[in-house]
Amino acid sequence: MEGSIIKDRITAGFIGGIAGGIAMNIVDWTAILLGLHLERLSDWASVVIYGRLPANTPEIVFAQLGQLFFAGFLGVIFSSLLLKTTSGNYLVKGWIYGIFAWFFIYAVSIVLDLPTLTQHTFAAAVSHFISASAYGLFLTYTLNWLDKRKVDI
Repeated sequence: MEGSIIKDRITAGFIGGIAGGIAMNIVDWTAILLGLHLERLSDWASVVIYGRLPANTPEIVFAQLGQLFFAGFLGVIFSSLLLKTTSGNYLVKGWIYGIFAWFFIYAVSIVLDLPTLTQHTFAAAVSHFISASAYGLFLTYTLNWLDKRKVDI
């Protein structure tokens, strides 16, 4: 029984992470379409995958899928951490986790001197902060929703 709880929690975390990833990308793409900044979240995945910014639409799409997969992975980590903490204040915990992930990923990109990801405009940083907030909130909301519905996953 213990193994199935862990497996279900991992799957729920991945689904929650993908939901959060979609929310964060909606915020990101909206800011880009409004002309607030040019730094896509998928550019981060592109630099990790290709070692450079994407050169064409298929590369953007593949990097975007990679970014969503990574968001799912972060959801698995969050879901596993929730097993070790008390219940309650899920949205606050999710928001803090999203902000921590954003801050940590920004720091790692600077420390590792990743190409094109070591300097950010104020607008991009604020947009990514809002995106990270949306990620954490939607991740947690989805996990809570799956838990309340006792969805068999």
